[in-house]
Amino acid sequence: MLDRKKGPLSKLYPLTKLVFLFCAIILAIVYDWKFGYLVMVPLTLVLALFSGNFIGFIKKFIGALLLFVIFVFLFKIMLDKSDSQILFQWQFVIIRIQGLIDGLNQTSVLVVMAAVVLLFFETTEVEDLMISLQQRKVSHVVSYIVLSTLQMIPDMVKRSKVIMQAQQARGIETEGNMYLRVRAFFPSLGPLIISSISELEERAITLEVRGFSASIEKTFLKDIQSRAIDRILSIGFILISIALLGWRIYLWLF
Repeated sequence: MLDRKKGPLSKLYPLTKLVFLFCAIILAIVYDWKFGYLVMVPLTLVLALFSGNFIGFIKKFIGALLLFVIFVFLFKIMLDKSDSQILFQWQFVIIRIQGLIDGLNQTSVLVVMAAVVLLFFETTEVEDLMISLQQRKVSHVVSYIVLSTLQMIPDMVKRSKVIMQAQQARGIETEGNMYLRVRAFFPSLGPLIISSISELEERAITLEVRGFSASIEKTFLKDIQSRAIDRILSIGFILISIALLGWRIYLWLF
């Protein structure tokens, strides 16, 4: 569970951070790589300093993106067939200015999206996000679907580790070279799928016992309220985004 004392960002209302997330992604798509790499990425890193887990954020950020971004960047450069100036040529490898720009533009969107999404979940409990959505009259069914979807992958990873540990306790080799790991992984798929299906049935019974489908107003164990600073920041993000979008449209037209 997220420690709400770990940083100022963790104390912000979840929807305030969600507004920043969507505004950042929209601006990264509309603007070119200079805005993404020189404005949004440094801004996200500065905000990560206030999250209380900057080192953990950087490790996850680099680990999730490094190889993928390099692959997309090189792939975009290699496929460029424009008539722009050639910067580098060695045998069949040709790097042109336009290919370099296209690669930077495409990867900047991916980097900004990954950075803001990772920062959001580093500073926001999923439970708090669901409560804030329901406070804004979002259906509790929709909120639960979002919650269960976000929790599905971490739950599957944890359950898979437990199954692999049980396999090790039975004397099955699960560590070593790639062949041993693959051979140990496939037999664990059966228990993993069966346990997931069993948990779904148990969860459905639990929800019905707690009156999940009852058409009455829901109450919450946590009391999450939007403060004045949250409303000011949300309005500020929206106004800044509208101004930047308007400026971008003006440059396109004139």
